[in-house]
Amino acid sequence: MSDDGVSLEGGSGSVSSDGNTTTSILSFSPTASDHGLILTCKASNQRIPMSELRDTWMLRVLYPPKVTLTLGHGLDADDIKEGADVYFECHLVANPWVLRVWWLRDGQRLLSNATSGIIVSNQTLVLQGVSRSSSGRYCCEASNTEGSSRSPPFHLKVKFEPICGDGSGRKVLGAAKDEPLSIECKVEAEPTASLFRWSFNSTPGISRDLTEFTAEPGGSMLTYIPKVAADYGTLQCWGRNELGSQRNPCTYHIVPAGKPDPPNGCDLFNVTHHSVVLTCKKGFDGGMKQKFALLVKSGDGLMANLSANVPEFLVSNLEPAQDYAVTIFSINAKGWSKGSSPIVVRTLPAPGLKEQRRSTGPGMGGGDDRIGGGFNGPWLYILLAAGSTLIVAAAVGAIVFVIRRFKVDSPVRERRCEPQRSPKREEVPLNPGVSTFTDTSVSDDKNPDLIPPSNESLLECSSAPYTITARPSSKRNSATQMPVKPYHVTWAPILQSRNCATQTPPPHKESSV
Repeated sequence: MSDDGVSLEGGSGSVSSDGNTTTSILSFSPTASDHGLILTCKASNQRIPMSELRDTWMLRVLYPPKVTLTLGHGLDADDIKEGADVYFECHLVANPWVLRVWWLRDGQRLLSNATSGIIVSNQTLVLQGVSRSSSGRYCCEASNTEGSSRSPPFHLKVKFEPICGDGSGRKVLGAAKDEPLSIECKVEAEPTASLFRWSFNSTPGISRDLTEFTAEPGGSMLTYIPKVAADYGTLQCWGRNELGSQRNPCTYHIVPAGKPDPPNGCDLFNVTHHSVVLTCKKGFDGGMKQKFALLVKSGDGLMANLSANVPEFLVSNLEPAQDYAVTIFSINAKGWSKGSSPIVVRTLPAPGLKEQRRSTGPGMGGGDDRIGGGFNGPWLYILLAAGSTLIVAAAVGAIVFVIRRFKVDSPVRERRCEPQRSPKREEVPLNPGVSTFTDTSVSDDKNPDLIPPSNESLLECSSAPYTITARPSSKRNSATQMPVKPYHVTWAPILQSRNCATQTPPPHKESSV
């Protein structure tokens, strides 16, 4: 067996039991370079001339992309300065062919952005007007149906002059007289800055160079000791590399050390029924490193005392619907600042049952279901529900008692003013001195035209009561066309001096209506 003229070893052969068939088996692992080669199997019998037979196969090897990245032609990787244009090329070998190509810088994929000077064109990446922020590790990534591959990273280093490493390059430092102050000047540069220069000035336009400092690649350290008032002023530091000296120096203002100013511009965020987030802006640090403290008070009691390196605090374990006074301080080696203006924080009402949580602040009980001698948790709501039920029941009972008492304790009103039922035909009136509507010959059911006056109005004690008698008169029912025995009504006033208790009617005159 051979692979494009190269003999392959490792094949194994076997002969059938009858000796007429010989079988050979070859096992090997093809590589990407074997794609498209011819694999041939040849067999011959040495005893029979010209008996050679062969069989061939063309190899089709599938594999993920092989990716390499190179810098554009004519560019020197060791001499790329700010403002230059740079481009990369991505070289691919794959079977099947790649589906997509990506460009990455420091592991982040890059997209075309003409504003930022980034142009992606399939297997080419163009960077226009590079700056120090363009430095990084670039690579090319390609993928096909067999997988994805990345090229080895190419570290692009854009050369630039030194700049201050802390960004702003201006700091205020406090120092007491005869107190050594260590000042570190760090700069960023490519290549790294190795030469430094320091100067001091206390009067505008007048400066003097300082020579007692140490330098190392990337930074310098100066120990400064102010001894008199004239030693307080401004220190400046410059770095230098092969491209030139630093244009804008790093500046440090030396001031007498003192207590810091309190934080200002405080804001509240995420106020809940048991917590609040508070952030403030730093004040002047007094020229020294500072930290911050927060005090939370409820009335005269201290509820929390927190500290942090930045003026941002999360205050928790508060009670719902309570007012708290919050004060923030700055602290440095010289002491505490004045307190900030008190900030009033009111927590929200609890949305449901109070949380049973353990307090970590001083003056607050933790882990107990009783706070301040009262109940906390579900028992409080059970007691409130029971109390509300008792109050409602007592109110209803009081109303019923008053109504009943009024009826029982006022017999005169009940006897004088209570409306009385019209007695039935066979009933005898309770008051023999007052006659009611009676008719022994015709019942009320057979005379619908008759609308007798209301007993209640007739018996109203506030006006003079009357005795009513009915006499028939000649009329016809319009609905039934039946003759109806008319009535003649006689009103007899009863004197107001009538005794309602005894129901004895006084003498009266009869008037006919």
